[in-house]
Amino acid sequence: MKINRLVNTIALVLCVVSCSKGDYKSGIDYSQFNPEPDTCSPLQVNVGVEAATRAMDALTMVNLVDFDVSAIWNYNALPQNKWYMKQLKVTKPSTAWVTTPMSYWTVTGNLSFFMYAPSASSVDGITPVYSVTGMPAIEYTPNPDNINDMPDLCMARPVLNSTKEIGSVPAVFHHTLTQIWFDMNYEGTPPSGYSVKVENVKLRNIVGTRTATYTTVPPYFEWSGGTPDADYELKLSSSHLRDMYLSLKPAPEETIQNSLGGLYLIPQTLDPSACIEITYSFFDTAPDPDVRKATFTKSVNIPSPSVWPANRCIHYKITVDVGVSSPINLSGYSIDDWTESGSIHADIEFD
Repeated sequence: MKINRLVNTIALVLCVVSCSKGDYKSGIDYSQFNPEPDTCSPLQVNVGVEAATRAMDALTMVNLVDFDVSAIWNYNALPQNKWYMKQLKVTKPSTAWVTTPMSYWTVTGNLSFFMYAPSASSVDGITPVYSVTGMPAIEYTPNPDNINDMPDLCMARPVLNSTKEIGSVPAVFHHTLTQIWFDMNYEGTPPSGYSVKVENVKLRNIVGTRTATYTTVPPYFEWSGGTPDADYELKLSSSHLRDMYLSLKPAPEETIQNSLGGLYLIPQTLDPSACIEITYSFFDTAPDPDVRKATFTKSVNIPSPSVWPANRCIHYKITVDVGVSSPINLSGYSIDDWTESGSIHADIEFD
């Protein structure tokens, strides 16, 4: 199974359109700013994408359905950041991509834009960090209880100090996470007529929460913080793993996950305690196929230092040693006769 590396970027544009002067309705609190919004210049998004497939799929131009945008007024020209808009969701309800509520350029000053995809309202674990000074950030926690819908979190290059005269505001998104896949085969000798199937894979002691801060240099974000406090578990019973028998080495390792088991995790240098735990079973394939006969669990530490870079796909190639295995047979038995306990008692009569 070939997994494509996430090397593509998603190019978007925020477009300015003209309008006639008139009333507007917006959920943005413009009263804190000296400049009034230019209601003749609403911000719109013009992107050529189609409906999404699933939240966990790698984001591309054909499956992006929403993202969030925030903006600072006159960035770095004031002692503190003045947030002009926060976490406005951008969608395409008809032919145009628009924010909800509608947002506008300012009459004076400039705007700096910070965008990420997908929208925080669409997935778990995304928390914007609105900095008092300097670049904002995103705190992210991949949900270990929602493996099926892990998002491909993308952050756009900040667009700083722009006015409506810029025309289209470019927004180029970059993948911020690491994809993790497991490729396996086995060695050793299972019982005659038995095959080997993986039923559970766990990543233990992984950093589960970190903060990605926007930067002005590639890749335009930087991860920081976090402790190894999270476990991620892939289950055959939850359709994270392919219902397949492992091939015997020297046959090549095969990817055991299916699309629901794709892991999008936080880039990090793994702690020495990080490990992979594998549970596999012997199945009797003849004469009664697919009958589980025995289950085993093995664990291996991930060599340290081991780095998960952003925007990369890592395949752990693992050979499971099943040893020279024989089933446990119980043969022969005996049953002792009941014997008296040896207690001495008197006969009791009831009238």
